[in-house]
Amino acid sequence: MTNSTSKKKTAKQSIFDLPVTVWLTALAIRRPVTTAMLMLSLFVTGLVASKLLPQESWPSLNIPMAFINVPYNGATPEEVERLITRPIEEAVSTLGGITEMQSRSRANGASIQVMMDLSSDLDSKILEVREKVDMVRHLLPEDVQNVMVQKFSTEDLPIMSLVLSGNKDLSTAYDFIDKKLKNPLERLQGVGKVEMRGVVQPHIEIHLDSIKLAMNRVDQAKLLQDLRDSNFLVKSGSILNGGRKFRVSPDGEYHSLDDIKNFQVKVGVRLSEVATVSLTAPPKNSEIRTDRKKSVGLEVFKESDANVVEVTNNIVGLIEVLRQEDDFKAITIGIKDNSGEEIQESLGDLLKAGALGIALSFIVLFIFLRNSHITFIVVASVPISLSFALAGIYFMGYTLNMLSLAGLFIAVGLLIDNSVVICESILQQQDKALTSIDKILHGVDNVSIAIISGTLTTTIVFMPLLMGEKNFITILVEQIAVAICLPLLASLIISKTAIPLMLSRVNKKALSSVVTQGKLDRWYRPNLTRILTHPKTTGVFILLLCISGVLTKQMVNINGEKGKTVKEINIVYHIQGQQKLADVSKLVDEMEQYLYDNQQAFEFTQVNSRIWSDFAMSRIKLNDGYSKTLYDLKAEIKKGFPDTAIAEPSFDWSEQKENLVKLTLNGSSTKRLIQLSESVISQLSNVEGFAEVGIDNEDKNMELVLRIDREKVSRLGLNTQDIASRISSALRGTNLRSFRDAKLGEVDIRLVYHAEQAVPLERIKELPIYESNGRVITLQQLVVFDTQPIMQQITRSNRRTTLGISINLADLSRVEASMKIKEVMENIVFPSGYDWNLGRQFAQDEKAAKDMMMNMMLALALIFIVMAALFESLLMPIAILSSIGLAFIGVYWTFAILGMGLGETGLIGMLILMGIVVNNGIVLIDQINKLKVDAENIMTPIIDACVSRIRPIFMTVATTIIGMVPLALASSDSQAYPMAVAIIGGLLFSTFTSLFLVPFCYLMLVKLGERSSKRFAIAKAFADKKIPL
Repeated sequence: MTNSTSKKKTAKQSIFDLPVTVWLTALAIRRPVTTAMLMLSLFVTGLVASKLLPQESWPSLNIPMAFINVPYNGATPEEVERLITRPIEEAVSTLGGITEMQSRSRANGASIQVMMDLSSDLDSKILEVREKVDMVRHLLPEDVQNVMVQKFSTEDLPIMSLVLSGNKDLSTAYDFIDKKLKNPLERLQGVGKVEMRGVVQPHIEIHLDSIKLAMNRVDQAKLLQDLRDSNFLVKSGSILNGGRKFRVSPDGEYHSLDDIKNFQVKVGVRLSEVATVSLTAPPKNSEIRTDRKKSVGLEVFKESDANVVEVTNNIVGLIEVLRQEDDFKAITIGIKDNSGEEIQESLGDLLKAGALGIALSFIVLFIFLRNSHITFIVVASVPISLSFALAGIYFMGYTLNMLSLAGLFIAVGLLIDNSVVICESILQQQDKALTSIDKILHGVDNVSIAIISGTLTTTIVFMPLLMGEKNFITILVEQIAVAICLPLLASLIISKTAIPLMLSRVNKKALSSVVTQGKLDRWYRPNLTRILTHPKTTGVFILLLCISGVLTKQMVNINGEKGKTVKEINIVYHIQGQQKLADVSKLVDEMEQYLYDNQQAFEFTQVNSRIWSDFAMSRIKLNDGYSKTLYDLKAEIKKGFPDTAIAEPSFDWSEQKENLVKLTLNGSSTKRLIQLSESVISQLSNVEGFAEVGIDNEDKNMELVLRIDREKVSRLGLNTQDIASRISSALRGTNLRSFRDAKLGEVDIRLVYHAEQAVPLERIKELPIYESNGRVITLQQLVVFDTQPIMQQITRSNRRTTLGISINLADLSRVEASMKIKEVMENIVFPSGYDWNLGRQFAQDEKAAKDMMMNMMLALALIFIVMAALFESLLMPIAILSSIGLAFIGVYWTFAILGMGLGETGLIGMLILMGIVVNNGIVLIDQINKLKVDAENIMTPIIDACVSRIRPIFMTVATTIIGMVPLALASSDSQAYPMAVAIIGGLLFSTFTSLFLVPFCYLMLVKLGERSSKRFAIAKAFADKKIPL
C-alpha cells in the first residue's frame, strides 16, 4: 500500500475509532485551517489584552482594615485616650470578625486601626463600624468636629508627590498654589484629589479680649454657645401662598466678614467690641525642606479605576507645561515618588530579563535539537500560550505586575516541556513501519496521559492555598498561580493540536535528521546501571543526602532573609518637651550643615527634612552602590551629631523587616510600662548584634497639671467642670461652623483667647474665670500649678495598653535575635498584670509558615492521589515524590551556600517547585511501565526508558533554568529573588539526582512489591493447607 493511500485511509477513519487521547490531535490534523485560525485568534486576543492590561508594581490589596481618625487638638494623650479612644474601642469591639485592634492616642487626636478577617466583606464591615461609632458619638467631647471612618486600599495611596521650592517661602502661598497648580492637576482625567503639605490655609480668627469681656460683663460660656448656634442654613418644609408652593429655608449663614463682626453678643454689644475678627493665616506649624531649601509638597491621588501609568504621564506633561509659564519661573517643581515611572522601570527591567531568558532558552533548545524546523515548532507554543494567558489575566480582572510577570516567565520552561515531550515521542516513532500520520498519533498517544498528569500536578499544587483560609501570602500566590496555570493549560492543548499539525507538515528528511541519541546517552547508561546494581552504596548515599538536607535546613532557618538594598537613612530628632518651631528648625539646620560638609564621605546625594515643633526627621538619600556597609555608615555619621539640649537625634528604626525586631510590653499603665522599659532596654542594649534599642516613641513632653481648689470653687457657686471647660476653651480655642466665601471656598472659623500656639504661663495664670461686683477672679486664685512628664502617645492593642521596643540588628538574623531576646526577658520579673511578647510580625510570620507547611502537605497529598490514580498503584507514586524531597534538599543547599533565609517568597518558590519536578518523573515512570510489559527482567526497561528520556529532561530543565537566571538577576533587589533562587537551585539539584535516584526508588519499590507478593502467596498457601475450606 502506498503512503498516499494509507493517508487517505487514516483520514477516512472516524476520530472516535481512535484512542481518546488523540481525538484532539486527529481533529487538528484533519482541520488544519480551522486550527491555524484558532491559534491566530488566541495570539491576537493576547496582543490586544496586553495593551489594555492595567500596570502596577504590586497587586492592589483591598485589606479588610478600617481606620477611625478623630482630630482633637490641644488635649493630652491621657485625655484623648479616656474621652475618645476607649469609648470607640468599646463600641467597635462588639463587631464580629475582628482579628486585631490597635489604637494611638496623641495630643492632636486619636487613631484606631481595626483589622478583620481577610474573607470579610470590607464594604459591609465599614458600614457596621460607622454604625458603632455613631452609637457612641454623643459620648465624645462636644468640640469633636469630625470622626472619620475609612477603609484601607493600596489604591488609596498617592501615586506621585510634587515638591515646590523657590527663593521665597511658599508656605503662605495657599491661594497661588491652589489656583495655579492644585486645580489644574485635579482637572486632569484620572486624578482623584490633590492634597497640599506644608501650606497653611487662611482662616477667620475671633480673638477674644478677656478684659473687654469682663468690662461688658459678657458670659463666656453663653457667648461660645451663641456662636455655635449661629451660622446655619436649614430646610424647614414648604408653604402654600396664592396657589404657589414655596420652600422655607431659614438662613442664618454669614455672608461676609462684617456679618461676623456685627454679631450681637448681647444687647448693645457687638462681637467686634469684645474681640478682634480677622481673616488671617494661622501660625506655621510645620516646615518641609528639599536639599536644604524650604519647600511645600503636593500629593496626587488617582481615581479608583484609573491607570497609574497614564495618569502619572499626564501629570508629568502638565508639569512640563507649567514650568515654562511666567508664574513658575522662580519656582522649582520637583517630582518625587512617581509610581508610574517606578512601575514602568520595574516591569521594563523584568521584561528585558524575561526576553533575554526566553532567547537563551531557545538557543539552548536549538543546541540540543540541531534542527531549525523542530526548534521553531517547539518554540511556537510559547507566544500562543503567553497570549492566551494575557487574555485570561485581563478578562479575569487581574493586572500586569511584578508577580504575574514573574509567573509568566517561570511558565516559559514548562510550556516548552509539553512541546518537547510530544516532539521527542513523535521523533522516536520515525523508524517504525507506519504512515506519517500514524507515527504522529502513536507518538502523541504514548505520552498523552503523562503530560496531562504533569500539567494537572503543576496546577493542583496551588489549590490548597487558593481554596483555604485567606492571608497575605495566598493573595500574592494567587497572582503567580494564575500566571502559571493559564499558559500551562494552553500549552497542553497546543502540544496536542498545533505541534502535531506542524510536525505533519515537515518532510520526512527533516524529521529523520534530528539526532535522538548522543554523548549524553552514552554517559548516562553505564552510570545508571552502576547505581541500580549497587543498592547498598546508593542507599548510603541517599541517607547522607537526607542528613545533609536536615543540617542545611537548620542553617537556612538561622540565616536572615534577603531584603531590598537600603537606599535611604532616616534621622529622627526626639524632641524633649514643647519647643518652638524656630528652635527645632535651627537644630535641623545644624544637622544638615554637618551632613553636607561631609557629603562625599557619607556617600549621599540629598537630604530632605520634615519639621514640626514636637517632631522632626531628615531623610538621607544614599548614592547608588555605596561602598560602606550600612552599619559602618551609620556609625560614622553618628559620631558628629550636633550637641543639643532640646532633642536626642538618632537613626530611625529600619524599614527592612529582616533588620528589625520588635517586642511589646503589655499592662494597664503607660507610666509603669515606661519604668519597666528602662530596665529592659538597659539589658538588651548590652546584647551583641543589637545596634540600637529603644522605645518606638521616645519623645517626651511636660504636662502642666492644674489642681483645682474645690472649696473655693464651691463658694463661688461654680463646679470643677465649669473651670475645666473655661480653661480648655481659653487654651485650645474652639472650632465653629465654617464660613463659605465666594473666592476662598470653605473657610474655618476659630474662637481663641491667645494667638500663640503655646500660651505663656503668666497669661494662663491671669485667665479671668469669674466676675462678681466688678471684681475679676483669675485662674491662679483657684488652682495650684504643677508639672509632670508625659508620653507623646499612648498605644493600645486589643484594648490593652502597650509599649513597643524596637531593635535594629547588625549582622544578626531575626531568628537569632529572638532567641537572645528570650534569654534576656526570662531573667526579668514582671509585676502582676504585666507581660511581654515578641512583635506581632513574629506571630504573623509563624502563622504564615505553619499555613504554608500545611498547604504544602495538602499539595503533596493531592499529587499522590493523582499519581496513584494514573499508575493504579500506591507504591509507584512514592518513586516520583522522591524527586520533591531531592528538590527541597537542593533548595536548602542553595540557600545555605548563598547565606540566605527562605522567607515567605522562598516558600512560595518551593511550592511551585513541587509541581515542576514531578513532571519528569511522571513521564519517566509511565515510559518504564509501558516497556516492562514485554521485558524479561525489570532492569532493562528501567534503563531503556531512562535513557530515552535523558535528552528531553535536560532540554526542558536547561531551558527553564537558563530562562530564569536573567529573571533572578533582575529581581536580586526585590522580594521575588528568593522565589527565583529556590526554583533554580531546587530544579538544578533534583534533576541530576533524580535521574539516578528516581529509577533506583522505582526498582526498590518493585522488588518490595514482588517480595510482599511472594510472602503473601506463601502465607496464603500455608493458611489453605492448615485451614482447608
